[in-house]
Amino acid sequence: MKHPIFDNKFGLVCYLVNLAIFFFLLFFIGWYFDERNFLVALVNSACFIFPLLILGACFWYVVKYTIIEQIGIGSFLLHHVLAAIVSIGIWLSSAYHIRTLFFDDQVKNLDYILPFHWQLVIAFFTYVQIVIVYYLVIYYRNFKEKLEHESELKDLVKEAELSALKSQINPHFLFNSLNSVSSLMMTRPDESRNMVVKLSTFLRYSLAQNVRELNSLQNEIDNVRLYLEIEKIRFGDRLQLDFDFSTTCEKLKIPNLILQPLYENAIKYGVHESIEPVTIKTICKVEKQILKIEICNNYDSDSVPPKGNGIGLKNIQERLYLIYNRNDLLSIKNKGNQFTVYLEFPQK
Repeated sequence: MKHPIFDNKFGLVCYLVNLAIFFFLLFFIGWYFDERNFLVALVNSACFIFPLLILGACFWYVVKYTIIEQIGIGSFLLHHVLAAIVSIGIWLSSAYHIRTLFFDDQVKNLDYILPFHWQLVIAFFTYVQIVIVYYLVIYYRNFKEKLEHESELKDLVKEAELSALKSQINPHFLFNSLNSVSSLMMTRPDESRNMVVKLSTFLRYSLAQNVRELNSLQNEIDNVRLYLEIEKIRFGDRLQLDFDFSTTCEKLKIPNLILQPLYENAIKYGVHESIEPVTIKTICKVEKQILKIEICNNYDSDSVPPKGNGIGLKNIQERLYLIYNRNDLLSIKNKGNQFTVYLEFPQK
């Protein structure tokens, strides 16, 4: 674990500032309250503070290897009592020798501002305060690392969930498309071959995308058009397409493959079950930095819809929540013979 003073500019500045405040406090007491002359008060304070400049930084190594969770409360207290005794002895003796060796000849009647027993008390509480600050630094770092670790775990879980959703979606696309190819194989072999080529291009795009990343609306619509071309080979004029969006919308971002299940559903429950033409209309607009997409299709209200597993809409709802952390980005309206899905994609 890095030293909070030597390996951190902010920590070094805070440490020096606090020592400077301590120094000027002692100086002010000696000069103003104890009425010493300026030089005596200055030298006296400097001699007392200078050893602390070094010792205060060394206290970190006592704290670093004395963690109460690892050694127990008894050993914890014993370690710090011994460390305090040794540190205070070194501190006060160093301050005394600095004063006598370097300043006795220059400054007469030089002595400490406070009696020796008060020096012990101040030194002890200074040791305790510095140690407490170091422990706060350690616990703060541990707490920050824990939050980062939890965030990484959440990202991994989210990525795993998104990958699981993708593993559900891709086979869903593939099965429907292969069924379409199978239905054309005997009756229209040329069109079925064309359909297989388009399907391979479509699957290459789908498998190449990272389901967690965002993609431009234009790329997603291009992929959707490719899928719809595959289905149009099968259904012919029964499938009509209508896209209405501006160039501004084309550059905005949406999750990869998020729209595909909606067109799947429109084909399955609309075109497949109707003998009349079915129009799938897509409208895109931007309001307050939110891309709003509306996909609607008509259907035969008298037909009996096939049973499904609900993979498409459920996948979309779960993916929107995992990516945007919101549950209100998808809504559905089924009125008359029109089925409409409303999607919102925040761009911030």
